[in-house]
Amino acid sequence: MVKKILLGLAILLGLVVLGGFLLPDRYAISRSVTTRAPLEKVQPLLEDLTRWPEWSPWEKADSTIVTTLGPITAGLGASQQWTDHTGGGRLELNLVEPGRVEYDVWFADSKTPAHSVMSAIPAPDGALTLTWSIEGEMDMPGVGPYFALLAGRMIGPMFDGGLEALKVAAEKP
Repeated sequence: MVKKILLGLAILLGLVVLGGFLLPDRYAISRSVTTRAPLEKVQPLLEDLTRWPEWSPWEKADSTIVTTLGPITAGLGASQQWTDHTGGGRLELNLVEPGRVEYDVWFADSKTPAHSVMSAIPAPDGALTLTWSIEGEMDMPGVGPYFALLAGRMIGPMFDGGLEALKVAAEKP
């Protein structure tokens, strides 16, 4: 009986490991919120890293994060790095234009950056649709695909909270 249980567990473990090599390791997450704030109030919150603490959800969720701004803090080339209990990371803004900011972000020791986009698209009724998205790959052989499957559940709520805080900050008089 014990041998059958151990054999069953070994087969199950083998299937989990095999699945980790067969599943895709790419992820893509996108969240949106609508605001009545004008683009002139939203744009500085997106492109100026000194303003990110006003809305960014990360430091509120993890008190171990320590952020260090790079030599350029706003616009194209602005960068920051952070340390935390997972190893930290860094990001750099690589496209800044009205209604759109794109940046690459490296998590911990990742050699491949994830790509993130924040956009503010005018809606027909005069509102702005704020969208925050990220896509990348989990470069952890065997277990990365499982993290990729869970990325939406892990990152999505953080994006939702960040977008709501961005909306509140942009709508302040």
